[in-house]
Amino acid sequence: MQSNSRIWSRLDFERQGKQFGHFHLPHSVHRSAYGTIAIPVCIIANGRGPTILLTGGVHGDEYEGQIALGRLSREIDPATIQGRLIVVPSINLPAALASTRTSPLDGQNLNRVFPGDPDGTPSEQIAYFIETVLAPISDTWFDFHSGGTSLNYLPLIATHEFQDKEINRKAGFILDAFGAPLALVWKFFDEPRMGKSCAERNGIVYISSEFGGGGSVNQDGLRICYEGTLRALAALEVIDADAIPVSKPDLTKKLIVRDRDDNLYATASGVFAPSVSLGAEVRSGQSIGEVLNLDDHSIPPSPQYAINDGIVVCLRHPALVERGDCIIQMAGRAI
Repeated sequence: MQSNSRIWSRLDFERQGKQFGHFHLPHSVHRSAYGTIAIPVCIIANGRGPTILLTGGVHGDEYEGQIALGRLSREIDPATIQGRLIVVPSINLPAALASTRTSPLDGQNLNRVFPGDPDGTPSEQIAYFIETVLAPISDTWFDFHSGGTSLNYLPLIATHEFQDKEINRKAGFILDAFGAPLALVWKFFDEPRMGKSCAERNGIVYISSEFGGGGSVNQDGLRICYEGTLRALAALEVIDADAIPVSKPDLTKKLIVRDRDDNLYATASGVFAPSVSLGAEVRSGQSIGEVLNLDDHSIPPSPQYAINDGIVVCLRHPALVERGDCIIQMAGRAI
């Protein structure tokens, strides 16, 4: 795929060894007429083997992936790998530095603008660079997320179901090798502008995650991300298994996001007071909490109900909600 991306770098994608550097996104502003947004990257290459793209910080307020990938880029010895790792811990650097889900430069959500635009806003240019430069040279893309400041997730590794059954098989193999306590397969996500669609268009395996949330660093999620990535790279025979000092994987429970009704949305505005916890088993029609009106306490609370049976994998973090905010996400057990 030919790319017209304006993002440039002095890094050599074909060079053996380890390189730290930057992807430069031209960004002319008042304080810097010929400036760039310098997105940090590490390329580790040795011998022949697959190319693995590892990104964190697509949403700037999601930290576990950013921290784990930064550590991996520093610690991996090129002599222990066969292939190439392209590690971009904070690919949406403006959002990461602002600790926001969306970019402070254009207000856009990087994971909702694919395939991007080479002449668009900064977020659109980053998406286009991934779509036309990084994804086409990769075999597998690990794109690490967590709940950010608005959601709290059970730590889990995830993928999306593609039309290509062979890619789904490879993704399932990686989920098993990763060794997270939970693995989630998104069978439903009605949004074609996400990174998973970029991966599908490029015919590569896509691995995602939710490693915590609430705008903080989940220690279990951070450990799972770091150790699981090493286990997965070893299973892919990209890194020498004898070189990874990690524990044995946990027993993985597999869950599925089945349809739109696995997401529950607030039916009123106010304060959401949940009556269930992360990991709870919920039945269809069961109360999962209520939304309370703050400016008129004579109004009874608005009860919120589950639509599907399932397990609570995600809860909204801020108590204050508006009608239409996602307050709970559930998932069903894999058959």
